[in-house]
Amino acid sequence: MHHPKLYRYFHKVHHTSTNPSPWTAYAFHPLEAVVEAGIITLIAITIPAHRSAIALFFVFQIIYNVYGHTGYELWPKNFHKTWIGRYINTSVAHNMHHKKFHGNYGLYTLIWDKVFGTLRKDYDADYEKVTSNKGEVEIAK
Repeated sequence: MHHPKLYRYFHKVHHTSTNPSPWTAYAFHPLEAVVEAGIITLIAITIPAHRSAIALFFVFQIIYNVYGHTGYELWPKNFHKTWIGRYINTSVAHNMHHKKFHGNYGLYTLIWDKVFGTLRKDYDADYEKVTSNKGEVEIAK
């Protein structure tokens, strides 16, 4: 969605929110909605999945998407340094993506950001700052 040829047609509407709120999770262009909903079609034709598993995926997706856009960190201080916290995306990381536009592209995990070198260098410092104050995610521009 961030590719220069696709961004303005699909994802730009979502990024008008530079200080996300839970509503930002579902503030996107209709074309982006079609592409994102296409995952269900892809799953249905490629992977035998029980409808309960698909329903659980939707519940998880909604909860984590809202959390990623809350502008408030729920994970505890130093979570980002734990064995699992190094790979799980946080509200801080996604908020940085909205404020700074470059890096931290993942929503559920940080794995691909680590693989492709797009995890922001200032992520650890911002996470520590936010969780030491335990308040709203305030990211410097």
